[in-house]
Amino acid sequence: MIRFGFPVRIVGQPTLRAYDGRRGGAAHLSISLVYLRDVLLYLQRIGVRYYRVAPLLIHCSPDNALAQIEECTPELAAIAAQIAAQGTRVTLHLRHEVALGGEDSTQAGHSLAEIETHALLLEHLDAGLSTERCPQAIMVVHIGGAGGSRAALERFATRYGALSQRARARLAVEHDPAGFSLGALLWLHQRCGVPVVFDYLHWVLDNPERLPLDLALGLALATWPVGVRPEVHLSTPRSEGHLVLSDAGQPARVLPPRPGQHADFIAVTDVLHLLRAARGLPDFDVMLEAKAGDLALLRLREEISRIAPDLAKRLG
Repeated sequence: MIRFGFPVRIVGQPTLRAYDGRRGGAAHLSISLVYLRDVLLYLQRIGVRYYRVAPLLIHCSPDNALAQIEECTPELAAIAAQIAAQGTRVTLHLRHEVALGGEDSTQAGHSLAEIETHALLLEHLDAGLSTERCPQAIMVVHIGGAGGSRAALERFATRYGALSQRARARLAVEHDPAGFSLGALLWLHQRCGVPVVFDYLHWVLDNPERLPLDLALGLALATWPVGVRPEVHLSTPRSEGHLVLSDAGQPARVLPPRPGQHADFIAVTDVLHLLRAARGLPDFDVMLEAKAGDLALLRLREEISRIAPDLAKRLG
C-alpha cells in the first residue's frame, strides 16, 4: 500500500492553522498542539493518513524548546494517542539552514541541537505508532556545504555519527539539483547509514548518474531500515508565468517560473510514471509537494481512480 500525504498548510480549510505563528518569542508548543489536534481531525475527515507537520511547531532556542516539550507532556501524550487512533504518520522537513555538511562549525552546532530537539518532539508524537528500532515519524534535511563536495559529505557523516541514537533513527537526507545528486547520497548512505529520500522532480532535474527511474527509486528505498516506511517526494514543475500588476509607474509584466519551482497541483502523468516504476518494489509513502496541498491530493486521488484504476488499488 502506498499512502499520499501533503505538507503543513491546509488549503481546503484555510481557517486551520499549522502552528503558533506569533513572533518575538511569544509562540508556544501548547498552542501549536491545539492547532495540530484540529488538523488531525480534518485529516481523518478526508481520509489522509500521512502529513508533514511544520518545523515551526516548536520555534524557540533549544533550551526553551526542551522546557516547552517537558511542560507539554500531557498534551503531547493526548496528541500521540490521537495520531495512533487515526493511524496517521507525521513527518517533518527541517529548515534549509539545518545542515550538517557546511564548513561553519557554529552553524553545524546549531543544526545538531535543532535536530536533537525535533527528534525528541517526534518521539513524543509518534509514541503510539513506533518502536525504538522502527520509528515512523522521521525528519528530512539537506546536506549543506558546497554542492557536490566530497568534503561536505564527509562532514555530514562525522556529525551524523555524533547525534544521539534517537536522532539518527529519525533522520533522512534528500538529494536536490542545487546540491548533491542521488548518486552522491547513495555513497553517503554507504559511508554512515543515513536513509535517502527519493525526490521525483529532483531526479528529473539532476540525474548525472543517468539512473532510470525504477532503478533510482529502488536504490533509494533500499537505504531505509527494515520496518520503517521510506518517504518519497513528488511534485510537478510550475510551467505558468506569474502576472505582476502595474504599480508605481511600472508596467505590468509576466515573470517566468523559476527552474524547479513546484506547481499548485500534480500532473497525473508524473504520479503514474512513479507508480508504474514502483511495481515490484516495497511500499512507501509519497509526500505531494504541491502548493495546493490537500486539494492537490484529493484531485490526484480522483484522477488516478478514473484513469488508472489498477494503480488506484495500491493507494491507501
